[in-house]
Amino acid sequence: MAQYHYGLTSNLSKAEFTRRKRFLERLIAKLESRLENAPEGSLVVNRKTRTSVPGFYRVSQKGAERVYLGKSHSDTIARLAQKEYDQKALRTARKELVAINKILKYCDMAKVEDVLGSCQEEKKKFITPAIESDEAFRIRWLSQKFVQKQKNEGDKLYSTERGDLVQSKSEGIQADYLFHHNYAYLYEKRVKLIDHGRVTYRYPDFTILDPVTRQEVIFEHFGMVDQDHYFRNSFIDKLRLYLENGYVIGENLLFTFETQEHPFTIDQFARVLEARFGKGKKE
Repeated sequence: MAQYHYGLTSNLSKAEFTRRKRFLERLIAKLESRLENAPEGSLVVNRKTRTSVPGFYRVSQKGAERVYLGKSHSDTIARLAQKEYDQKALRTARKELVAINKILKYCDMAKVEDVLGSCQEEKKKFITPAIESDEAFRIRWLSQKFVQKQKNEGDKLYSTERGDLVQSKSEGIQADYLFHHNYAYLYEKRVKLIDHGRVTYRYPDFTILDPVTRQEVIFEHFGMVDQDHYFRNSFIDKLRLYLENGYVIGENLLFTFETQEHPFTIDQFARVLEARFGKGKKE
């Protein structure tokens, strides 16, 4: 099933829309029941001036009769005010339910990305699809050739479960998390940037594929921000460079950091990913 359509629904999943539908159905039933026992007519508020004490009136269904409600009718005033709210809430809930039913119907529709998969295997090799399926795009993206940061002789490297060689334990933990939660990522893929009019290159820790928009999102982990030299020359300078080149924090630029007093935790990493991509699928 193609994933693009989920991007049209504010990052809500089909399951979340289904839960919202059930909630609305219960709410509509509750409001309808309450309105069956509501008093006749509607409540009108009348003020002679902006600072004067308001006067409350019950107006008949057709507006022909208008009855003043004094303090002794506070219960009727409250019930008529509640009736007006319930009527508005009911109309809004019904409209939202209609919209959600349309979204759920759309979620179940076949998407253009899925058409190739419905063709016979013998015919597929002759077909050039109008758009790649999510899985075909993911495979091609993961197999791309890219320039990776060169390792220096003597560097201490850590092997990940996917087989990458990373430069710190924190990066290894992050890479394994991405792998086990089915994120498509590339390690230290070079990005071209402009710094004061000159071309320069950086190697973000991870470049992650957004499966919905097919956008590349770079992720950096800053490991020693409590050290003044590292803070100025790595953390601040690198963030400045990314931002000046059009990257937006939380959109296509993510990062975590740690200090000696506050070391890296995988929960911190997971929260950043979940805020941007939603929950990853654990394999």
